[in-house]
Amino acid sequence: MKINLEQIYKELQAWREERGITAQSQKDGYIVNVMEEFGKLASALRLLEKSKRVKDIHEIKCAEHFISDALCDISVFTINAGADIPCDFKVTEIFYPKANDSINAELNFLIERVAHFNKAIIFGDYPKDTAIYFNSILQKCADICKLYGLNFENAMLENIKEISSLTGKEDKVKADYEKARIKK
Repeated sequence: MKINLEQIYKELQAWREERGITAQSQKDGYIVNVMEEFGKLASALRLLEKSKRVKDIHEIKCAEHFISDALCDISVFTINAGADIPCDFKVTEIFYPKANDSINAELNFLIERVAHFNKAIIFGDYPKDTAIYFNSILQKCADICKLYGLNFENAMLENIKEISSLTGKEDKVKADYEKARIKK
């Protein structure tokens, strides 16, 4: 199965333009924003483990949706901070499966890539080098989504639908990650 990232890039570009958001502004807050999402991800993983122990199907699905939301938000922050990476260096497709089925190994790799990407955007590394980290973050988020039975592309489109609806008032559109569920 392959995931097409072009629509995701295009929709996030339109979202940035609509709000006057620059790649530089996203770089400035990147690590703080992503670390907040890692905190949400850790909480969701704890909820998932607890829910599995008591076999609460509803809570398991909720936890999986929280996991997907955190991974999608990490991806959104990464795509926005890497918006100025030349298109030639960015992947436009991700192929499944690459996950090694160990969530700890997957998370360690993701955290390491985020740290390298953050360093690259702060110090202005060569775009091709920065793109290596950028691409691997998106791949790893997709891999982890798949571990939990979710299609990354569909989850990202749901996430973008939600963030595009944010107005600061009562926001009515919520991402429906169940639409991202991989059919078995």
